[in-house]
Amino acid sequence: MAFHEDDIVNEWLDRLQGLNVEAKKMFGCYCLYCDGQAVGWLHDSVMSLREVGLDYLPDDIKRPAKGDKVQELVIPLDYAAADWLPRAVQDTAEFRKRSARAKV
Repeated sequence: MAFHEDDIVNEWLDRLQGLNVEAKKMFGCYCLYCDGQAVGWLHDSVMSLREVGLDYLPDDIKRPAKGDKVQELVIPLDYAAADWLPRAVQDTAEFRKRSARAKV
């Protein structure tokens, strides 16, 4: 991992303290897991969080259209300290767990 990447990944993870999160290097970026669920990606200086319909995110976080191939929210590093970020990551993990159970 390059020094700059290390700093950015650690900054995101530091802001998510208290959550059961980890980042694993994959495909040239880092897959972000919360409670064992893949919830998004860390790349460059952004977090791409899976779109699960959270309604409390700021309006300037662009939501993908239903037909978009990639269903992720792009969250810039400026939001790393946002109050809502840990909740969004945890809620995404919970949604993904419920969705996985519903498919069984």
